[in-house]
Amino acid sequence: MPNTCRTLTGIVLAGLAMSVGWGIRGDYGHEAGAMIPGALLGLAICVASGREDWRRRATIMGMCGAIGWAFGGQMSYGRVIGYTAASSLLDVVYGYASLFIIGGLWAGIGSAILAMSVTQPASHLERFARPLVALGTVWVILALTGWTDRLAERWYLNDTDWVGASSALLIAGVCALLFPSDRRACALIAVLAGGWWAGYLILVGVLGLHMTPPRSDNWAGCVGLFIALLAYLWHRKDRAALTFAMYGLLIGGIGFVLGDLANMLGRAQWGPIGRHEALQGLDYWKWMEQLFGLIMGLGVGAAFLTGVRERLSPSAEDSRMRRLRPVALVLLLLVMTWSNFSKNVVNWAKRDHIPPDLLGIGSTWWFLIIGALLSATVVVAIVRHYGRHLALSPKSAFGRGQLLFLLILWVSVIAALTQALPGMSSKGTFLVHVSFWITAGVCSLIVVMVRKEATYEVAEARPASDTSWRLGWPVLVCFCLMPFLLYAVAYLTVASHAELLPGSHLRFSDTSAASAPTQP
Repeated sequence: MPNTCRTLTGIVLAGLAMSVGWGIRGDYGHEAGAMIPGALLGLAICVASGREDWRRRATIMGMCGAIGWAFGGQMSYGRVIGYTAASSLLDVVYGYASLFIIGGLWAGIGSAILAMSVTQPASHLERFARPLVALGTVWVILALTGWTDRLAERWYLNDTDWVGASSALLIAGVCALLFPSDRRACALIAVLAGGWWAGYLILVGVLGLHMTPPRSDNWAGCVGLFIALLAYLWHRKDRAALTFAMYGLLIGGIGFVLGDLANMLGRAQWGPIGRHEALQGLDYWKWMEQLFGLIMGLGVGAAFLTGVRERLSPSAEDSRMRRLRPVALVLLLLVMTWSNFSKNVVNWAKRDHIPPDLLGIGSTWWFLIIGALLSATVVVAIVRHYGRHLALSPKSAFGRGQLLFLLILWVSVIAALTQALPGMSSKGTFLVHVSFWITAGVCSLIVVMVRKEATYEVAEARPASDTSWRLGWPVLVCFCLMPFLLYAVAYLTVASHAELLPGSHLRFSDTSAASAPTQP
């Protein structure tokens, strides 16, 4: 298979992996849900890269993708999409501009952190193991004890995740004092948390800006966090990750805008959708989400597989990352899994799909027992894998990357299906899940067809600090043209319907004119 064909296949894999992941993310939401497409994207790029040094970091790339895209999960965009369903051009333009910001921040932060998994030396990445475990443990304790909600209610700050940012700042400081060798890793956590607070205090507290009142103002914190991340990368001279943060900003913004345009045209029954009954009632919201992921995955995948793969020098493998690799596997196979799919049990109970108890024991306790057994199996497997006693584990780094991608992909697809059953009588819901399985099937086929041999060598070795890492003029032109694109998309949306669409919200127009029903 020629290199060009392999590159295009890898880009398609990245796009489809994030598309199905983002569709599943819509069923679970928030930061935990956003980890799924991020992890799948990181692993897809790793598997398709053909670079042995990247394949050896498969778990790290999956973890960095999951964490990177999790940041954006705190931002709310439901009401923003409602603005684009209005009939006022000003409201619609504002809605699309806000979506560009949200999508750009989401993919910009994610792309930067994913890039760091291949630009930073192994010894630097290894230092994140203890701070990540400490921070994750604190967050779990705060959530299980209810203290996160109590603190957020006691000091209400526009429905923001200020408790998470504050606890991250505190844990970073404590870990830096207890473990001096981890201070550089703690510094990044502190910078991101401090940037979040700076963004919120300046944009909301001082300037009084609210993107989607009365919804959350986490967007402001993410603006500060993204700027702080760019400053950190500049300080570390990681120009490669800095460049791809800006690529992500553009790609994510465009993806959100075009995805919502398809959603609006579907709601308006525009053109062929209105003429053909087969195209009606197809849950356009879910297709919007999957288009979000497809465009982001294609764009980020293309940036990595064409702009980074053949130019970036291999990062120093000066550590075996004995602590971080198990932490990454626990995050991907346990934390991400149970944070999302435990919601299935809650939904089954609400819909009376399971009995309240069995043999005098509550049904949820039975699922906890099952979950504990499965979790113990995963933990023992990880321990035995790193003790070289697990025959089930592939011997090659490439094989382990393939297995991890397929495991996360199919566990997610099957879990999403079990949550939707038995309420799949709607053709829209049924088609969505059929598309999940078809997309996952295509991804699986591509993954098992990828050659095991390393097929790419770095032709023009450039370290991440090289000054040649910069945005090209086509990207800069695209940024300059974005206001025109936003206006054109808004104009087309308004022209597609005469009245407010279902789910519409007004930001600047007379709110008394809003008569359309809102979408939950």
